[in-house]
Amino acid sequence: MKTTFCTNAFGNTQADQEKAIPYLGRLGYDGVELWEQYLVAADLPWVRDITSAHHLEIVQICPYFDFTTSKNSWARSIDDAATFVEYAVELNCGFIRTYTGNVGSADATKQQWVDCVEGLQTICNMGAVHGITFPLETHQVRHHGPNLTDTSPSTLRLLKDVGMENLTVNLQTPLIGETVMETVEQLGDRVNHLHAHNWIGDWPNLTFLDAGDIDFRAFLAGLCEKGFDGYISIEHGNHHPVEETAKHEIHYLRGLIEDL
Repeated sequence: MKTTFCTNAFGNTQADQEKAIPYLGRLGYDGVELWEQYLVAADLPWVRDITSAHHLEIVQICPYFDFTTSKNSWARSIDDAATFVEYAVELNCGFIRTYTGNVGSADATKQQWVDCVEGLQTICNMGAVHGITFPLETHQVRHHGPNLTDTSPSTLRLLKDVGMENLTVNLQTPLIGETVMETVEQLGDRVNHLHAHNWIGDWPNLTFLDAGDIDFRAFLAGLCEKGFDGYISIEHGNHHPVEETAKHEIHYLRGLIEDL
């Protein structure tokens, strides 16, 4: 397993990245994730070179696809995917984080499911020739907005219907009606990227991985039992001062990974 940190917790300006990337490299993270809000205006060769200089992988880049709202949002998402495949090739990045849209699984029409499957197949084919994987982020409305991946069964349905080897799971819990261990049992063998969180009471009262209501050690151990050996990424790192969060979590994860 490897550790990554989402640099958007520092902000999405060039100055923010000039601060974040060297700091995360000094702490010993294996890689970083970069967000659309920064990348659309970024100097990509600079990003590639500075991450390499600080011994960091660019593990995942994060756009916002929407294959369910309208024909226009579907077409725009295909165009965005083409752009982000180009970014990924330029940055030597293997993962493009993938959303389904802005409708939940319980509310989606048959046509919205069909449209989403077609969109995911299209972008997976785009990336396959470059060896790019599309981790499908599990996501319910409390995190940001509704997605078809708001439960384990709906996520498994998409994976089956799309039928592409380079569509995997970027796991973010909790999902609707499931404990985190129930999610692990259902999706664990499809996960290659984890947006790691813990919370007190309920989302969004986030805290350090070893300080919340979830037994994160048991959670990660369960994933490992399912074959997980991917990336553990700290996404919402500003529940404490971001530098403090980054330092705390890398120390905790190093020990946990070694134990497991």
